[in-house]
Amino acid sequence: MKMSHISSSRMLLGCTILLVLVAILLALSVIPAVKSDSSPGANPDRAVPAFWVNVGLILVAATVCAVIVIVSKERSRASTSSLVVVGLVVLMLGLALVDAASAYRSHGPSMQSISTLLFICAAVDILVGITFGVVAFLRPKRVK
Repeated sequence: MKMSHISSSRMLLGCTILLVLVAILLALSVIPAVKSDSSPGANPDRAVPAFWVNVGLILVAATVCAVIVIVSKERSRASTSSLVVVGLVVLMLGLALVDAASAYRSHGPSMQSISTLLFICAAVDILVGITFGVVAFLRPKRVK
């Protein structure tokens, strides 16, 4: 089963938009709440920089995906390997968010909504990472 160039580009652009939305949610909702977390055992001084790293890497992944859509019109070795690597990075970022969401579940009622938001962001990251890997191999090949 092969995809057309248009459908693969639309899927990749949709994934790029989802990644940007996750980065915005983390930056505007999660990080301010984590900064003000006063639960016993909370360590915002260590958690906030980790979330900013996650936001930065998500934005880098979204940028790489957008560049691949703009520059690459068909499957090539470079575009396939780039999408696979970016997909793996996004999967790992999603797993890091699952870990953070699990940790914040025990921080009391004030952090329950943040924990839920982190689980949603993690699910989006994992879905996007898998989609990158699938689309990387289903894009139409270069015709010689």
